[in-house]
Amino acid sequence: MTPRIRALVTGSDGFIGSRVVARLLRDGIDVRALVRRGLATNRAARDDTAPDGARLERHRGDVCDRRAVERATEGCDVVFHCAYGGASLQDARRINVEGTRHVVDAAARAGIRRVVHLSSMAVHGYRFPEVLTEECPLTTGGDAYSMSKAEGETLAFAIGAAKGVEIVALRPSLVYGPRSPYWVVSYFERTKNEQITLIDGGAGLANLVWVDDVVEAMITAWQHPAAAGEAFLISGEHPVTWREYIGRFAEMCGKPMPPSIPGWRAKIEAPWRRVWGTLTQRPRGLSGMDLTLMPNRTTVSIAKAKRDLAYAPAVSFDDGMRACEAWLRQQGFLPPLSVAA
Repeated sequence: MTPRIRALVTGSDGFIGSRVVARLLRDGIDVRALVRRGLATNRAARDDTAPDGARLERHRGDVCDRRAVERATEGCDVVFHCAYGGASLQDARRINVEGTRHVVDAAARAGIRRVVHLSSMAVHGYRFPEVLTEECPLTTGGDAYSMSKAEGETLAFAIGAAKGVEIVALRPSLVYGPRSPYWVVSYFERTKNEQITLIDGGAGLANLVWVDDVVEAMITAWQHPAAAGEAFLISGEHPVTWREYIGRFAEMCGKPMPPSIPGWRAKIEAPWRRVWGTLTQRPRGLSGMDLTLMPNRTTVSIAKAKRDLAYAPAVSFDDGMRACEAWLRQQGFLPPLSVAA
């Protein structure tokens, strides 16, 4: 009888990690989910919705706890490392760098051949060239997230090379879809409440990627022999403008297109808007990420992923936004569509 394959998924309750778990179970793969909170059990629980009786085990633990990670990796065949976090640079390094160290070290101890590391396009920083490729250098400065993700990915490759673990790093762009806390829920709420401002008319490019396209790339990264030791940018087929993206949310909730200000003015106004928002507890209309991403005219290249992983984004922007709208209505963010008599 062929032994069953078991995959460990860190960050398994997160937006992307939870989709990885669901996909593996549908493929008949047993999953051990490392969870920081909620119900956890060391007893294998059969998932009756999965083919071949795939089993889901939820193990309480944290990637910052080396022993917990070692226990979780025992008996596993592959790791999908999706956990991340940290608001300050110190916390981000503890989770995204040292946590990654624990995962790769534990994989080596358990004899696991491959770790699929969920990285981010942010490892390149935010001063992008016209076309962003994997050859662009990783950042050594910037915010806590981009710095720690770059350091964590670099460390993963170094430990993997030293200990015989194949690392594959995926660097997705802006991942959207149902349950996306930032790129869907937050931007929808800001648009609905008229708390967002376009920069330069929203002419900059939003490199969006559908969540299940990222999950598909992760599964391929586990199985494809040529992926070992490589990093891949993962994005949609083509970027859209921020005006198109925010405009879809405005259409959903019957709001006007948000106002626009020039980029130079946004930079000047951002500091006092931040102070004003803190003092009055009123939204300031411009976030730091708006200032960072909205002016960009960069296209994320997926040529390497297409060539070496046969990556092909399956969900168009139109289909993705329709699915987001359906989910927002289902969750009560929008009223249900009326049905004609």
